[in-house]
Amino acid sequence: MESLNTAIITAAGSGTRMLSAIKKQFIELAGIPILIRTLERFFASAWISNLIITAPEEDLEYTKALIEEYYGQEEKPWIVIPGGSQRQDSIFGALQLCPDDTSLVFIHDAVRPFISLELIAELGQQAVSQKAVIPVAKIKHTVKSIQGDHIENTIPRERLVHVFTPQVFDFELITNAYEKAYEDGFEGTDDASLVEHLGHPVGYLYGSDLNIKITDEDDLFLASQIIKHSMI
Repeated sequence: MESLNTAIITAAGSGTRMLSAIKKQFIELAGIPILIRTLERFFASAWISNLIITAPEEDLEYTKALIEEYYGQEEKPWIVIPGGSQRQDSIFGALQLCPDDTSLVFIHDAVRPFISLELIAELGQQAVSQKAVIPVAKIKHTVKSIQGDHIENTIPRERLVHVFTPQVFDFELITNAYEKAYEDGFEGTDDASLVEHLGHPVGYLYGSDLNIKITDEDDLFLASQIIKHSMI
């Protein structure tokens, strides 16, 4: 790609839902840390020019050493920065460090190691024209809302989707969205929600259900099975 595109990889989580002394981004899958498996796709993608990785402040040096061990400095430019108190703060801090001539920003969870090169490219291509696009998957189960100790109603799922990362945005658009969110005191559950709050439409692209986020022991087991059976 001729344009300059930055990948922001969020690895600053504490991993409290994972019953492990090791933070989830550093847990090994088949001998390779989850973070490293995730970074491999972005280092390999022609759509990515440089990477910014957010990490827990107490793990900054460890994260740098880990990436250095696998990728050195001969790959694409990368930096590791301390994350904020919330994910939104981490992303905003990373946006401040993107090169001024950045075109697109790919924001991805460090604990989603099964992103494909094809999806990165497809999202990038769509983001060039739409300026904001996220990967989604159709909801397969019946969805119901609850009230107290009983089912309140059944929610039609035809217009509902699961949302994944990387979420890809025009650099100026996502920067404006974050500034607006802070100005309004708005907290979103993902980056796209901030763009929605700004009033800009967000496109979507159907992706694989295997693009899982590893947050607990069940996810870790599923991830190990995906690797064991070469499902990616």
